[in-house]
Amino acid sequence: MGFGNRLATVRARRAREEWEPEHLVKVLVVNQNPGVSAQLTSALIGEQDIELLEVRTPERAVRQLDDVGGFDLVLADADTAPTGGFALSRDIKARERMGQEVPPVVLLIARDQDKFLAKWSEADAFIIKPPDPFNLHSIIAAVVEGERVPDLPGVGSTGDLPEVLGVPEGTSGSPLGGAGY
Repeated sequence: MGFGNRLATVRARRAREEWEPEHLVKVLVVNQNPGVSAQLTSALIGEQDIELLEVRTPERAVRQLDDVGGFDLVLADADTAPTGGFALSRDIKARERMGQEVPPVVLLIARDQDKFLAKWSEADAFIIKPPDPFNLHSIIAAVVEGERVPDLPGVGSTGDLPEVLGVPEGTSGSPLGGAGY
């Protein structure tokens, strides 16, 4: 690990130790992969300030958002079937444009180039899998608090990325309009 990565990890740990949210942070996890589930659970299960609810499909996630609500963050695996985390993020952000209160979305992506799909989907941030358990808490804290995502390897804010394929912000990118997927 290079000095820059080590320094970023130390800063993330310090931020993790200093973050004291005003209330229990409810995170809706959307994931079908048992390996990713184990990574997320082991990284976050002992945290006193984070409550996890995991669902297996984007459709169930939408149902939880509609029926239960009160989530502070959606943490979705982009590779979740049948529609995927990108489409889920896009749907959540469309609801926001229609005036609904929605939580921020962080996507777990498999490849570095997927960050541009994360931008298209209007996710607030992305994490390249596998997530670093030492940094995950800091990323959640930053996104929930509306702060800049820490400068860590494999992590980023979609707001820092250039415009995707000439598609203006807040539009579907589809000639038919709608959600664009």
